[in-house]
Amino acid sequence: MNPIETRPIVILLSSAVALLIFGTACHSKIPDLKTPKGTYAAYREARERGDFQAIYTLLVTQVREQLDVTHQNLRDAARLIETSYPAAMKKQALADLGPEDVRRAPDPASYYAALCRLSAAGMEVSMSMAERWSAEVKTVREDPPGSGKYLVSPMSGAVVELFREEDGKVHMVPARKDLSLIGREYTRSFERLEAVREAVKTFHSPAEAAANP
Repeated sequence: MNPIETRPIVILLSSAVALLIFGTACHSKIPDLKTPKGTYAAYREARERGDFQAIYTLLVTQVREQLDVTHQNLRDAARLIETSYPAAMKKQALADLGPEDVRRAPDPASYYAALCRLSAAGMEVSMSMAERWSAEVKTVREDPPGSGKYLVSPMSGAVVELFREEDGKVHMVPARKDLSLIGREYTRSFERLEAVREAVKTFHSPAEAAANP
């Protein structure tokens, strides 16, 4: 083939590659987490992927810290039951800590995901975050101005609260009933862990040892 004749082919291939790269770049544009709309978009994308690790990182710091501690307390309590409880008591004691998916979650993000799955299954735990974040944005306003607190109104009409933290990024604030649930589980995790520790002490007391040689 004449080198001159190949030029149109090369030009066409180069154009196709350029269009492909441009299209990929546009499609994979990363949401700007320093803006309310960016954080909202990041959540929607993560939800479509089922990526709860990404969703977890979008939560406000205080909520993530509570989930971290709750998860660790549950893990510690479960470990003590597995290693120190009499065999006949383990099954019920573990069940008292909560559903298996929750207490066996390997990390805080998985623990949060387990809570959300329980909600989807119609069980006692209720997490309304998914419903509130499933529609396109209609309006965004900072209330009060300069506070770093944003109210996002999706087309669904449910208002979503966001907050700008010290890292400069805008983070998600769960609904009030979700915050109440997370706070309650946080408090209960300390109570459960302390109860398990006290039970272990009784199992290793001289009187208990004599009763169960």
